[in-house]
Amino acid sequence: MDDEYEIIPTSPLRRLEKRINQVERTSTTSESQRLIEQIIELIKSNQRIIDDVIKSDAELRDEISKVPGKIDELLGSMHEFMEILKTSATEETVTDISKDVMQPLVNKMTEMIEQNKKSVEVGQATLTSLGIIDKRLKRIYLQFANTNAYR
Repeated sequence: MDDEYEIIPTSPLRRLEKRINQVERTSTTSESQRLIEQIIELIKSNQRIIDDVIKSDAELRDEISKVPGKIDELLGSMHEFMEILKTSATEETVTDISKDVMQPLVNKMTEMIEQNKKSVEVGQATLTSLGIIDKRLKRIYLQFANTNAYR
């Protein structure tokens, strides 16, 4: 009879077990809550980036759409100038020496007109590419928005 025994009520032990379980569950829940908050913040920052890209794209498209008009104005002025040069080069009062002097200038102006035409074509191609990028960004944005709507 060397063994000693003691009777202990089990209800305080059960309460301690329940509290430990509750603490364990709430710590996991708070970590999940923090993770969810971080995901939401990431989504918000993604949304801000997408909005900024769309806004920048629209501004860039507006600026680039002004370029062909300005190039057309420049081409018009160049054509007028070329006509003045051509008429001055062909007038009878102009000597042969001045025709020879003016011919390189006329050639250079014609070359510049051709380069400006190429610039207009490049501008148009850029506008087309920006239109494609804009459509793709909108599609990605809509997919992203739809994906987040179901979460």
